[in-house]
Amino acid sequence: MLQLRNTIVIVVLMACLPLGCSTAEREEWNRALSKPWFGKSSGIGKREEWTIECNAYDGPNHRDMADRMATLLKKVPELRSDEIWVEHNEKESRVFCGVYQLRYVEAKTDGDDRLKGDVIIQLNDRVKRDLAFVRQLALGEEHPFFSARPIRKPIPDVGRPEWDLRNAKGVYTLNVGVTYPSPTLHNYKEVAVEWVRDLRKRGYEAYYYHDPDKPRTSICVGTFGEDALQRDSRGRRGYGPAVRALRSKDQFKYNLENGHKVYKVAANTETNRQERIPNYSFLVRIPTHEDRASH
Repeated sequence: MLQLRNTIVIVVLMACLPLGCSTAEREEWNRALSKPWFGKSSGIGKREEWTIECNAYDGPNHRDMADRMATLLKKVPELRSDEIWVEHNEKESRVFCGVYQLRYVEAKTDGDDRLKGDVIIQLNDRVKRDLAFVRQLALGEEHPFFSARPIRKPIPDVGRPEWDLRNAKGVYTLNVGVTYPSPTLHNYKEVAVEWVRDLRKRGYEAYYYHDPDKPRTSICVGTFGEDALQRDSRGRRGYGPAVRALRSKDQFKYNLENGHKVYKVAANTETNRQERIPNYSFLVRIPTHEDRASH
């Protein structure tokens, strides 16, 4: 089984925090960022819908294969047939099983993907039992769902088509924000679209991009041609004047995550010290016609 995984290509790593906006615009954004979807509480105890992704199929017969495997799963008496479904796109089909209300808890120990004290989702006994059961199902000597995994239950795409980055004209755009599920933000796609709506109300050419493979949506501003990337007199590649002008605006200087500025720790090559560096906005390539056909 091959799984197709395409996404926006990050061109240069160098969000919409309105530091340079008018007083009225700042107040409007302060109200927006204080809404429940941008909550700052820990989220401990909150619940979220998860499911089991039994398998993903691509290739010319992916629809028939996924439908056939879902039909077989529905015949398994230990599973609820009304909680087994398939999602198709042009190049891939995924089979899902079960709906689970899982709770966020505080991690008690460090792990491969977490640190002690992090807020993490807790798999309950039912999802653990169903996951183990699905993985061991066999067709002869084959285990078609051996790679099954628990994931957040996918939510439908939303947004006006003309705001979808895949319909934008140009080669590059500036990524100024991203939304993704968190203990206090579940409707991340709707929030991203509202973010784009607000930017467009203020006269900016803004777009959303729902990642087809991961639970996240990018917020982008502006469209540029091939001259968005240029070389200086020393041959170093960097952003062209139009991109630099847009990034010079304080509201587009950073790549906000769920409405907040975030930092990473990196070494300063001049001082050889570790420093906190904010995540800056960055240029991405707009999906081509080939990319669009692949989703």
